Amino acid sequence: MEQTITSFGWLNWSILIFFLAGTTLFGHLSRGDTSSIRGFFLGGRKMPWWAVGGSIVATQASALTFISVPAAVFMDGGDLSYLQMTFGFILGNFLMALIFIKAYYKEEIYSPYDFMGNRIEPRVAQLARFLFMLGAVMSQGVRLLSTALVLSVVTGLNLGVCVMIIGVFSMIWTLMGGITTVIWTDVVQFCVFTSGALFSLLWICNIFSGGIREILEIADEKAKLVIIDLSLDPRKTYTLWVGLFGCSIFQLGQNAIDQVSTQRLMCCKSARDAQKSLLLAATGVSLNYLMLTVGLGLVAFYHINPLPAETAQLMAREADRIFPYFIVTEIPPGISGLIIAALFAAGISTLDSALAALSQTSISGIYRSYFRKDATEQHYLKASRISVILWAIILSALAFFFHSLSSEGLLKLGLKVPGYVYGSLLGIALLALFGKGNWTGIVTGTVFSIAAVIGLQVLNVSFFWWYPVACVVLVGVSLLFSKGDRT
Repeated sequence: MEQTITSFGWLNWSILIFFLAGTTLFGHLSRGDTSSIRGFFLGGRKMPWWAVGGSIVATQASALTFISVPAAVFMDGGDLSYLQMTFGFILGNFLMALIFIKAYYKEEIYSPYDFMGNRIEPRVAQLARFLFMLGAVMSQGVRLLSTALVLSVVTGLNLGVCVMIIGVFSMIWTLMGGITTVIWTDVVQFCVFTSGALFSLLWICNIFSGGIREILEIADEKAKLVIIDLSLDPRKTYTLWVGLFGCSIFQLGQNAIDQVSTQRLMCCKSARDAQKSLLLAATGVSLNYLMLTVGLGLVAFYHINPLPAETAQLMAREADRIFPYFIVTEIPPGISGLIIAALFAAGISTLDSALAALSQTSISGIYRSYFRKDATEQHYLKASRISVILWAIILSALAFFFHSLSSEGLLKLGLKVPGYVYGSLLGIALLALFGKGNWTGIVTGTVFSIAAVIGLQVLNVSFFWWYPVACVVLVGVSLLFSKGDRT
């Protein structure tokens, strides 16, 4: 933390504390049935579809959307090409609604890994759980870092203190009422950070006498308005083909095999409600459009009002700091506090969701299977709460580790790290959907698919391509090595 902003002020602190305390109280009042595993992890399967949809948006957006999407425009060489990824985000949600939802709801499952175990064999479910936990802890560590970075930049607090604050509140909300509390606090946070994003854009536009037109003119002069890239170079991250194919498979995988998202879909009253929640979640891409436009506004503002030399050097190295810097230095106290609260809402909503998902996976899938097979329901609930605490500690530690790797930008890092295993997981889910494959073939396919991802990384192929390539490799190799398929 070479440079911080120390003008956060008592008013902003008061607003932030009020937000955290108020949301905690709301979470307590909206807590669900925590007397059973089904209630703690599935909310009794009675959550309204619109709340689940809002929770999915809140979970998948995270603080990365708020600090890294504007940075993707502001940084040297940045433009609007990230917008092409939103095509894939929308398409991936539609594919999930069409392909997996009805099959998942035909069985009383807590996770997609239960589905894989039921359709193929239990060992496959355990392999899938291991792959999920590996991918989830990496991606959630980055997301925790992104939110902690915001607090550190705007308050001057040590990064470790910031990580602890976020981790503690996320842990409390998860422990308080299980997935029900997580979903309802996510709904509140969805409203808060959507309002914060919209207000940020309106504030920036109001700075310029010519409004959005003047911003676009300056951005055009700096070649920031490029949207469509038809390049076939697989090393480029943001192209139309990556958006339509690589990113759609990424989003399908995030919904189909990432328990952080899938757990929410399993909380709806019916498969039809789950499909509606996915369609609602698809509208969450509008947040990306808002924040990309905010990025254009930052480009225009600092073109007219150049950054001090030392700050400009810092932003050149770590462009993720630019939006928090603008909030604290240019937006009046009180209003800036509300926007920072919105950033916190995005970050904490993602972390508490991850804690619930990791706890469910480790207790229901591993602890219950290998350590205490016949314990009481109350014992498993106690173990689940202990698991939440342990995972919060693990993710906090990983945030420090990823801080040393963030030179390429947190947005790319956050999207990249799950790619080592999530393509393989999606391949296993597709095999399970059609009742194909066996243990030997799937293990062999997993090894080959991860090796393929490492090979793509060595060749500098865009990480979004890792997902479809790994999925195809796993399915192909698994079927080839399987001596017999289940029917």
